[in-house]
Amino acid sequence: MNRKGFTLVELLMVVIIIGILATIAVPNYYKAVERAKAAKAKASLDLMRKAEISYRALNDTFTDNSGDELDSVDFSTAAVIGVSTDWTYTFGNVAATTVDVVATRQTGQYANESITIDQDGIITYSDPTILEWQ
Repeated sequence: MNRKGFTLVELLMVVIIIGILATIAVPNYYKAVERAKAAKAKASLDLMRKAEISYRALNDTFTDNSGDELDSVDFSTAAVIGVSTDWTYTFGNVAATTVDVVATRQTGQYANESITIDQDGIITYSDPTILEWQ
């Protein structure tokens, strides 16, 4: 007798193997997505930091950009960073010789965590244990 098809045991084995692969792949996928979002935030922070440095070269002080002062150095936050619901960007610790640019995560597992860059390009994390960001 020559029967074609799959037995129930064979189908169960395939389902088990797919389940094992999914438990490995899904967390790695989410980590890769989070790394990409953090990389975008760090690149945006660096652009904003460079705009602040250009502004300071012209005005001898940093700005919090509350009046769009960075437009004077051809920097448009919306144009450079784009519309994003993942992060909000703010200027903190603004003084004549210091400035911090902060990206705060708005959604996902790391909501309300932040990445900060100072005028010297030093990056700090609100939670250094978030390895996906580093």
